[in-house]
Amino acid sequence: MDDRESRLRERFTELLRQTAEAKVALDRAGGRIKGIPHYSVIEDAAHEVGQEVSRRVQQMHMRELLADQPSSAKCPKCGRQQPLKLKKRRVTSGDGPVELDELAGDCSHCRRAFFPSA
Repeated sequence: MDDRESRLRERFTELLRQTAEAKVALDRAGGRIKGIPHYSVIEDAAHEVGQEVSRRVQQMHMRELLADQPSSAKCPKCGRQQPLKLKKRRVTSGDGPVELDELAGDCSHCRRAFFPSA
């Protein structure tokens, strides 16, 4: 493991600790957890954090993938080069709904929308 990766892992660990502390404080302040709750309530709260982190990681990975894509593509019907624009799409992941950006083309000649494959 190089220095950069080591620093990133340390930062990640610290941010996870801070996230856990904030979630516990938020649950107590909001009245979700009072006194001594059943352990399933604590576990559910932890799962919510994991699911939220998962959805955000999915969004960020997809944004990075899009950043490397060309700004135009050929229409699959007529083959003319068309500009691509970002379009939001809501998908349901294993951890709940995620709003993702994807590239979409709109061929002015064929009058059809298309989504280029990677």
